[in-house]
Amino acid sequence: MKRLLLSLVLALTSLTPLPAAAQARPPAIIFDTDMDFDDAATLAYLSQEHRAGRIDLRAITVTGGGAGLPGRAIRHARCLAERLGLRGVRIADGSATGPNSFPAELRQLFDRVLTAATPGCTGDETPSGIRAPELIRNVLRADPSAQIIATGPLTNVAAALPYSASRLTSMGGAVRVPGNLCCGTPPEFDGTQEFNYWLDPASARAALTRSRGSVRMVSLDAANQAPITAAFLDRLAADQSTAAAGTVLEIVTHPEVSPLIAAGLLYWWDPLAAMSAIHPGHVTFTSGRVDVLVTGPSAGRTILSPSGRPLRYGTTAGTAAFEQRFLDTLNART
Repeated sequence: MKRLLLSLVLALTSLTPLPAAAQARPPAIIFDTDMDFDDAATLAYLSQEHRAGRIDLRAITVTGGGAGLPGRAIRHARCLAERLGLRGVRIADGSATGPNSFPAELRQLFDRVLTAATPGCTGDETPSGIRAPELIRNVLRADPSAQIIATGPLTNVAAALPYSASRLTSMGGAVRVPGNLCCGTPPEFDGTQEFNYWLDPASARAALTRSRGSVRMVSLDAANQAPITAAFLDRLAADQSTAAAGTVLEIVTHPEVSPLIAAGLLYWWDPLAAMSAIHPGHVTFTSGRVDVLVTGPSAGRTILSPSGRPLRYGTTAGTAAFEQRFLDTLNART
């Protein structure tokens, strides 16, 4: 009888839910962005991961010196958060900029694209009461396990130092492939740089080399393997049942974006980087000592150097698997 009672007690105990504190919490995420077209697609993707409980999106911080126009960038972040149902997620912008500027024509183009994707938005261009680096520090101070996903120049992240995320995933750099400067960038630069790090080389170097947590760099080596294709857009057009999926479709089928995709100029750089931070396997990483050149014709270039900081950088991407998870997540199927 005693043995029977003991077995019954053990069975009932195994069915008792664990206290909330004992259950695994989703990782806290800070999304640092410059509100380019694929940053907006990334926010749509992250909103669905947040709704599914796989991440806890704590903050959206907007850089002042990237693809987004001053004032307009935080307006787009607010409008997208409103459309995507991200109530309660704090949003802040930073005013600091790097020494180089994103091409004005492209900034204006992407501003038009994101304005068209958020009709009727009530968001405004008022600077945030708390600046982006301070918000990053506050989140990390409250939760040292929080991670940063950064898809623009690393100006805000560097300004938040010495506070460091447990892991920084940065879309940027080009290790063994050419850079992607284009579209009227100054001719004195040699083109070996990736855009994000070229915009603010010193901040890129500081964020990568002085962060105390782990660092993963989704460089063009991997990100260039995820082009935006007409075939995927056809799939998305036939399969978009949520505000997140509809938002991405509106952005990438905008009349001014479509010719750039047809010319093979646009990639899912930022969504791939964000996905790699949440779901292992979509990007293959290798270890190396990486440094960022801060002056001269190659300013912003990432190089392998004995003096560089050991980190992991992307080498390849599983494009088909990425596209399928991207589509499924946007439509709340995973």
